Amino acid sequence: VRALLESDYDSPHTLASLARLTEMSPFHFARVFTELAGAPPHRYLTRLRIEEARRLLAEGTLPLDRVAARCGFASAGSLSTTFLRHTGIRPSLYRNL
Repeated sequence: VRALLESDYDSPHTLASLARLTEMSPFHFARVFTELAGAPPHRYLTRLRIEEARRLLAEGTLPLDRVAARCGFASAGSLSTTFLRHTGIRPSLYRNL
């Protein structure tokens, strides 16, 4: 599942869909995933998305809405809010560093 998330972080994944892949209940899957990955599935996926957003922003070539779409966020606003919460800085400022 981690390999899937790392290669397909821009797709909408749910706890239920990931649990089905492992043939576990969502509750059990979340517990096992957290134990093995060090973070709950949603937090792990968000971290992957933020890492990719950082990379794309550092390149400085894509508009924020395109960065959001390529990283699996529903909108530029969603990316901005999540990015700020995880990094302490807005994506537009990060791009200019």
